[in-house]
Amino acid sequence: MDKVFGIDISSYQSDIDLKKVKDEGVNFVMIRAGYTGYSDGISKRIDDCFFKHYKNCKDNNLMVGAYWFSRATTYEQGRNEAEFMYNNCLKDKLFEYPIAIDVEDSYYQSKAGRDKVTEAIKGFCEYLESKKYYVCIYANSNWFKNYIDTDKLNRYDKWIANWGYNKPESPVCGIWQFGGETNKIRSNKICGMVVDQDYAYYDYPSIMKNKKLNGFNLKSIDEIAKEVIDGLWGNGHIRYKKLTEAGYNYKEVQDKVNEILSNKTYAVKAGDTLSSIAKKYNMKWIDLYNKNKDIIGDNPNKIYVGQILKL
Repeated sequence: MDKVFGIDISSYQSDIDLKKVKDEGVNFVMIRAGYTGYSDGISKRIDDCFFKHYKNCKDNNLMVGAYWFSRATTYEQGRNEAEFMYNNCLKDKLFEYPIAIDVEDSYYQSKAGRDKVTEAIKGFCEYLESKKYYVCIYANSNWFKNYIDTDKLNRYDKWIANWGYNKPESPVCGIWQFGGETNKIRSNKICGMVVDQDYAYYDYPSIMKNKKLNGFNLKSIDEIAKEVIDGLWGNGHIRYKKLTEAGYNYKEVQDKVNEILSNKTYAVKAGDTLSSIAKKYNMKWIDLYNKNKDIIGDNPNKIYVGQILKL
């Protein structure tokens, strides 16, 4: 496939206009989910802009990946970073691009040695793989050569930072960060803001969908439609938002809901109104009334416990 243009952002780009980013040709965004603190190398924090950036990307049809700035130096620490990231950032969201561990810490990791750093990367990657995420490793060419035992991590994609004219040949990379503040290929700014810029060389969205990874382990339309009818996905815009963010086609789900409900009835309960029943099933009250006018009569405000209404 042709290379795909993307950027990576964090709270340092808190005010970036992601609608304009899309207009400038960006197709995907790698968002910093969080980082491990410098003070102790253990404490973890969600990036202040992660949720905002994620929402704005989705609202503007930008495909998304995420990364964690790591300071892990043991397998267990790497695993703990991944577990925190999963529980607080990844769960119940959809990512078309990989989930990366960012390995470049100049204090803890650079002093720990390549064996320990490699084990930390394994801990991070293996935990997220167990949760059905597609992981990759971010580092610059120097780190892959001197601080990571790259040969032991061949099974994982590489996201390589190398701010030059040509894509690095070794190790093979799925994503190349070709520029940031220094950019030898194009302007270092997107929407007037200095941003790290990337090319992706694999069709990651298809990989995620076909292998049901990164939140794409979707249920069947019939299963989701039944959950919608049971009220598990909310109503109106809330339902639309939840289904869309989870990777479902809202219209396809709603059509199935309507199909099921066309053969379904509802027994009126105490406290029910036509409006409350209609809202529960994502209908307009007037449509519900018209379907049942022969049962209800001329006054839509008068329904009785035990009446069987057609949905």
